[in-house]
Amino acid sequence: MTTPSTSTSTSLSAPPDDLFAARTSGTSIRPTGGIPFLRLCAVELRKQLDTRAGLWLLVAIAIISAGFIALNLFTADAEFNTWTNLTASASTGQLLLLPLIGVMAATSEWSARTALSTFTLEPRRTRVNLAKLASASSLGVAVMFVTLAASAIANVIGLVWLDGDGSWALDWGIVAGTALALILLVWQGVAFGLAFLSTPIAIVAYLALPTVWSILTFTIEALAEPAEWLDMSLTLATLMGGEMTAEDWPKLLVSLLVWVGIPLGIGLWRTARREP
Repeated sequence: MTTPSTSTSTSLSAPPDDLFAARTSGTSIRPTGGIPFLRLCAVELRKQLDTRAGLWLLVAIAIISAGFIALNLFTADAEFNTWTNLTASASTGQLLLLPLIGVMAATSEWSARTALSTFTLEPRRTRVNLAKLASASSLGVAVMFVTLAASAIANVIGLVWLDGDGSWALDWGIVAGTALALILLVWQGVAFGLAFLSTPIAIVAYLALPTVWSILTFTIEALAEPAEWLDMSLTLATLMGGEMTAEDWPKLLVSLLVWVGIPLGIGLWRTARREP
């Protein structure tokens, strides 16, 4: 005679027909997998765009980018009104503000108190954090494509009405370097957000710490040489200028290890152990 507890556990684990079929065929019943990674990325991207802060930050980025394009069109010499220069001008505001969306994406689970529901649906927290990195990167790439399109329209305006150069020859070293720098800065924003798990503290740290370090390297002569390896603003400037050489790539990697790798490692460790 079967006890109630045994029958209950059997009915909860799998239907009797499935158990009988599995036993007779020699196969085992395996639990279903977790949430697909691409779906996690889509959810994290939606989080970045659905909040009022994220939406208004994107609006601010669009306005500032348009302002820099207009400034280049109406103040620069005609020979500098090219597709490449307009794209580089529009990217100035994006390099400063878009990483803040990465910060908010990393801290949203804790500031909006959604960590419990998120990590209940997907208990593998590192996987969720990697989805935040991937979605923030895709947003950076999308913004870069929009920038290229807006700069192309501005190039036509400069060519037709402002006697601009109107060159359509893209300097792919500058464009690719700027796009990669944008992605790396967004990663830095996510890393700082995960390390501090507080939106205001993470934003202040992201803006203040690299700035203070840059000021120190300019004022203290002994730090000038280490800054070539440890100042991310210097290594990214070379990258965005399309002037990377074999000696510059190791410097970029070391600066990324310090300003992205270390805070990201701290953030992954903290989020893996913090109570939701």
